[in-house]
Amino acid sequence: MAGIEAAQRIPELTSTESTISADGSAAMPAPRVGRPADNEIADLVSLKEASLTDFLDVDTLQDIQDSLASVAQVSACIRDARGQPLTQPTVSDRFQARSAAIAAAQRDGGPDSLNQPFSAPIMVAGIRLGSISMEPHHHRIDAARADELSTRFNIKPAQARELLELCASESAVQRSAGIQFLQLLASAISRLCEQEMQLRRRIVELSTLFHISTITAEARGLAQTLDRVTQSVAQAMGAKACSLRLLDDQRDELVIKSVYNLSDAYLRKGPILVDKSGVDREALAGKVVQIVDMTTDPRIAYREDARREGIASVLCTSLSYQGHPIGVIRVYTDTPKTFTSFEIRLLQSIANQAAAAIENARLQEEAIEKVRLQRQVQIAAEVQRRMIPGRAPSIKGFDIAALYVPCFELGGDFYDFIEFGPQSLGIAVADIVGKGLPASILMASARASIRAYASDIYDLDEVISRVNKAIVADTQSGEFVTLWYGTLELTSRRLTYAVAGHDPALLLRDGTIRELGPGGMVLGVDPNEKYGKHILDIKKGDCILIYTDGLTDAMNFNGESFGRARLREAYLRFADLPAEQICRQLVWETRRFVGLNSRVDDTTLVVIKAVE
Repeated sequence: MAGIEAAQRIPELTSTESTISADGSAAMPAPRVGRPADNEIADLVSLKEASLTDFLDVDTLQDIQDSLASVAQVSACIRDARGQPLTQPTVSDRFQARSAAIAAAQRDGGPDSLNQPFSAPIMVAGIRLGSISMEPHHHRIDAARADELSTRFNIKPAQARELLELCASESAVQRSAGIQFLQLLASAISRLCEQEMQLRRRIVELSTLFHISTITAEARGLAQTLDRVTQSVAQAMGAKACSLRLLDDQRDELVIKSVYNLSDAYLRKGPILVDKSGVDREALAGKVVQIVDMTTDPRIAYREDARREGIASVLCTSLSYQGHPIGVIRVYTDTPKTFTSFEIRLLQSIANQAAAAIENARLQEEAIEKVRLQRQVQIAAEVQRRMIPGRAPSIKGFDIAALYVPCFELGGDFYDFIEFGPQSLGIAVADIVGKGLPASILMASARASIRAYASDIYDLDEVISRVNKAIVADTQSGEFVTLWYGTLELTSRRLTYAVAGHDPALLLRDGTIRELGPGGMVLGVDPNEKYGKHILDIKKGDCILIYTDGLTDAMNFNGESFGRARLREAYLRFADLPAEQICRQLVWETRRFVGLNSRVDDTTLVVIKAVE
């Protein structure tokens, strides 16, 4: 036992404690696996930039060199790719100290210590997979051998026996080196086993991720993608169940979106509020949370429900996309379990891939919805275009033209011509506040109201009042309509008109422009608003321009609007042109003024010229 105790005092070849083998012989320490960390390997740009010490530490290289030098009785040195020494060129002090300790153990153990077997365990992740051992050769000094040496070399028999004992002691030195080399072999085998284990785990991880990516890619829609993720995760990790919750930021709640093998009763246990759930807060912060027993852990809010459901342990991690948490995924087991580092890493990898698949499914659904809405907008735009007259009416003695330029596919401006028999024509120009679909719906409602009341009521001011009440009933706060509406008596050439918050029409007569007004409040605000009417007798050569504020509000890159002054100046320049050309030239002037700046409002123009 003295030899074994001394052997246990040998300086460590690895970082672990010395052990005693099952047969009672001296056992070498468990080998230290000298492989670099995964992140260190990942940091290597290429193998050309790698160094030998990236794969084996200097202590292991020194042990290999010292063992070789001692066993082969040579001088050795390990160098890097540039020829620089990585180890001490002579046998290291540490190696010599271990050799001396082994020799001392053999001496303390008595004459039979050289005959003891030595064993080095093969360890992987703290688990002993086996061992490598060696049995010493038996060296016997017999009298016949001593007599033979005495006769051959003419020395005394006693001297011959001393020479043979010296040779036997040399084998003890070599045995010390052999014991250390044995340890190196065990360490190398352990390293190979661990690398194989890591490789197999990586293959399992990649195969699982490939399987999940395949089935999620085949899924149609977000719901099917989520269901396939939860089922695949549970099956890949051999778990009882899996759940996936997505974060609702507005309610600060994790809303269940998909489950695998959990009952409806458990799902109805209650909401999961982020500020009330410490487990989920940790998971959303980027941590992996492991709970061995859900029925006793104080962090679990529904412990009794977990017991009834038959779930014991849970592993929880976040679903993150581009650094932002979007939800959590939980894996449940039916028996208490401590998850391994491999299972934790596997779930994290699956969660990262699942988050990307979820976001892709969301984007796909949004794209489909966008296409559907775009189609609806196109249909609405077609309906709206049909509401606007394709051309102005042709009336003897008048040249009438209109032009509508929407800012978007759906607009809020409109103009209309309402024929009341052969001798009277209604003219309406309106501007709906806002843009897009809401404005187009309100535009259709206003147009329908104007046509309905104009056909039944003779008094123009009463028509405007009733249209106002109808719009008030159909609109919310902040929605309103500006309107210019008039009726033209063709025989008498008399224009009766009313203005509701609209820009005044411009009358050009004898080279002078004046505004036709005043007007009342916009439509859709006060149901009791009263609107007055005005009468204008049209003369030959008169030209009337009715427009919406998209014409004057057009803005250039300097923030200047086209304005009424520029409109009047352009109106005067183009007054001698036909009505249609006046409309087009005025719009062209605003476009030239705006340049490449985007238009932000619809533009509508109606021009009425008295030519006879």
